[in-house]
Amino acid sequence: MQWTLNRPSLTPDALDVQPALAADRPVLVDLTEHSYRAHFNLDWWAFDNWLYSDRPSDAIWLARYQRQPVGVLLAPYDDAPVAWLRALAVADNWPVEPIVTALLAAAQPALHRRGAERLSVLAHPDWLLRTMPRLGFAAEAEVVTFRKSDRALPGPARVGTAAIRDATFDDVPAVTANDHAAFEPLWWHSAASIDHILRTVPHFVVAEIDRQVVGHAFTDVYGGQGHLIRLAVHPHYQQRGIGEQLLIESLSYQLRADAYPYTLNTQRDNTPSQALYRHYGYHEVGRPVAVLTRLLDGASG
Repeated sequence: MQWTLNRPSLTPDALDVQPALAADRPVLVDLTEHSYRAHFNLDWWAFDNWLYSDRPSDAIWLARYQRQPVGVLLAPYDDAPVAWLRALAVADNWPVEPIVTALLAAAQPALHRRGAERLSVLAHPDWLLRTMPRLGFAAEAEVVTFRKSDRALPGPARVGTAAIRDATFDDVPAVTANDHAAFEPLWWHSAASIDHILRTVPHFVVAEIDRQVVGHAFTDVYGGQGHLIRLAVHPHYQQRGIGEQLLIESLSYQLRADAYPYTLNTQRDNTPSQALYRHYGYHEVGRPVAVLTRLLDGASG
């Protein structure tokens, strides 16, 4: 008989948590797609990127009680001090905290051994925002969504000096270095991620000065909606109109693709970028999303 939320005796120690196998894929999909308490933030990735035919996953953990799947956690390591919790689900009618506690206990040592110091999550489902602070997660940042609801493309406020071109795979090291210079570690992409994104998104451009990559942007169109995923300019080359050049290039692509509306996400405290976006007709919409972070066991503060 399945346990209900009122059953008090389920403890983390009662659960069997193991790295997921390729054969578990249907279970992972069922838990994340059909559970009421599910967080799913894979972006351009899929479970298959971390399910292997010859070994257990190094990023996905599955919790079972008496062989019944009751929870899943996906937290891949991406060559950065911060790992992101990209998927988390608890089966309906099962208590959240003991299951999530058991999943975190299994995932943390593996992440820490590979170099992660912190685990972060975009806490957009309310149940996640309620649960994670009780498990040691604290607010670190806020992400806001901006939307442009017109197709106007204003003239640039200043004339940028960079050459904009399509990114190539030869650019991956330079784009990765540029990404790390432009952002705090919380937001870093690894070279492997940049390579994967370049293979996945339909529009990826770089800005060059004297043949040196000083900025990049990538954009996607899905469900008819355009979304600027990333825009970065190296700090040494900011305030030169390069970010505006990249934004114009992204919007031009979205217009050519007949996308509508146009959205992007940025940090609440990134006021210079917000001023640029507002100049191009973007306005803030929806509710900010908290980024919650927990120091991994064994990592130094």
